Amino acid sequence: MHFVRRDLAGNLASNGPALAFSSAPSQPMHTRTNTRALLARLSERTMTPASGRHSAIHADFNIDFSNWEWHQGVALHGLWQAGLALDDARHRRFIEEWLAARLAEGIPPKSINTTAPLLTIACLHELHPKAEYERLCRDYAAWCMTQAPRLPDGTFEHDAIYPRQVWADTLFMGALFLAKWGRMTGDGALLDQAARQFVSHYRYLGDPRTGLLFHGYDDTGKTPIGTLWGRGNGWHAIAVTEVLALLGDSHPARATILANLRRQFAGALATQDASGAWRTVMDEPGTYLEASCTAAFACAFLRATELGLAADAGLRAAAGRALERVFGWINENGELTHASAGTPVKPDAASYNAIPYATTPFAQGLALLALARALVFSPTAVSPAP
Repeated sequence: MHFVRRDLAGNLASNGPALAFSSAPSQPMHTRTNTRALLARLSERTMTPASGRHSAIHADFNIDFSNWEWHQGVALHGLWQAGLALDDARHRRFIEEWLAARLAEGIPPKSINTTAPLLTIACLHELHPKAEYERLCRDYAAWCMTQAPRLPDGTFEHDAIYPRQVWADTLFMGALFLAKWGRMTGDGALLDQAARQFVSHYRYLGDPRTGLLFHGYDDTGKTPIGTLWGRGNGWHAIAVTEVLALLGDSHPARATILANLRRQFAGALATQDASGAWRTVMDEPGTYLEASCTAAFACAFLRATELGLAADAGLRAAAGRALERVFGWINENGELTHASAGTPVKPDAASYNAIPYATTPFAQGLALLALARALVFSPTAVSPAP
């Protein structure tokens, strides 16, 4: 997805203007200069390979780029957007080198989770076309359209090891790539399929009480599973803002997807902590504040503001509070702290709260997306979409 507005990503004065997310005088404000410095630090750490004992730790708990999976896919997309925002070609070279190494090893079997890197590969192909990138995108799009496991109504199952389960994660990991590739190639069938996935996932996962999404749905028991998990809602929040941009104003599913976005955002605003963060279980005040979902909502709220998708005037200020919290959670080594490790669907809030913090590719990726969005943020003058 081509987020960057080049006029805002060039050279900036050393004492650059504040990032104007809120007009409240008490709201802390970062300048573009220190946001840029934080983004560069976060990028540098993300691109630094693990060494010693850390190199053997799974990407659920450690920054590791030795595999082709969803963990790496999220980080790659964060690096892609950071590279554009910083106008730094090292990010692209890192992605190209990662891709070359994985292709030399042989890519894993296709799944929704292994589709996650394709979003960045599509973006790479858009600006730096190669026949190899195009082949990969076409192959994965064809798999999604014809072979991905589905419920009887066509909704993607998240993974073969979780049969007949629908997860919130799927939209970011797979459906967003379909929309991106459909827009790039002019293939309306891909755009329509992506739109159907967004509509059906919210139908299964949306909580009528809060507007937020459950982590999963079990088609065997015909019931939601998990909780109103923070990062799962973050996956949806980022993906739904982007898919609306890719579908355009005239797509027949737009009104439904937009209404679902607004329901979710209302639930998110209602559960934001006074500190600016969200909790790992969003409606459970006894669970810990969590950095990766906070970054995801900051990114999504800013993007929705840019696109004129939400009428709530508090959205921009909420994004500013969330960003200040994320800024404070990035340590001197460029690591996003207070982010939960890899998290499958769990039975209750206590189980989600027991997931430890970890420095991971996907948490780094979500923070990269948030800071890159903050650096290039430029609200449109358009009225909110009807």
